[in-house]
Amino acid sequence: MASMLPIVYWADPVHSAAVFTPVIAFLLAVQYNSLISVLAYSALLLLVLVGVCNVYVYTMVVLLKKLPDEPSSDPLYKVYGADLTIPAEDVVKISNCTTDIVNSGLTELKRLFFCENIIDTVKFGISLYCLTYIGSWFNLLTVIILAWTGLFTLPKVYINNQAAIDDAVISVKNVIDGLKAKISALVPVTTAENKKEE
Repeated sequence: MASMLPIVYWADPVHSAAVFTPVIAFLLAVQYNSLISVLAYSALLLLVLVGVCNVYVYTMVVLLKKLPDEPSSDPLYKVYGADLTIPAEDVVKISNCTTDIVNSGLTELKRLFFCENIIDTVKFGISLYCLTYIGSWFNLLTVIILAWTGLFTLPKVYINNQAAIDDAVISVKNVIDGLKAKISALVPVTTAENKKEE
């Protein structure tokens, strides 16, 4: 995760653009075309680019002799040596992490649906109700596009306006904390321990 921070903060604009642009182009393409078409055209484009690079190297090295006959003359020589295999240890780590996330998520959903804490259940219900409005305005792909764009823009906006944003967040947090305290005073909190005692 720490390796993603310089990318989303645009420390190296070329590297950040190299990560941001293909994903946003893919998401926008899938928004308007079928996934199969997008994958086929993307693979075809990649095939054409590799073919153009091979023709360029052949022309510059063999025919015109403007470049030396060595691997570094090929613009894609760094890509040829890339290891595309996935180590089995990484798959095990990812599956263990995914299992932990799914299990904790299911436990939390069980807690929310069975009203172990009435305040959390009400907040969850309000969140679901708000999601119905978001769902009526956008489809999931639009939300993913907005999230991807926000991932690359919001950190930079925060860095540029950190003092003003921090002040606004603190004032909003104080208002929310005050509201939570008032609601908690009005509504009795029911926990799983209280249910067992009854």
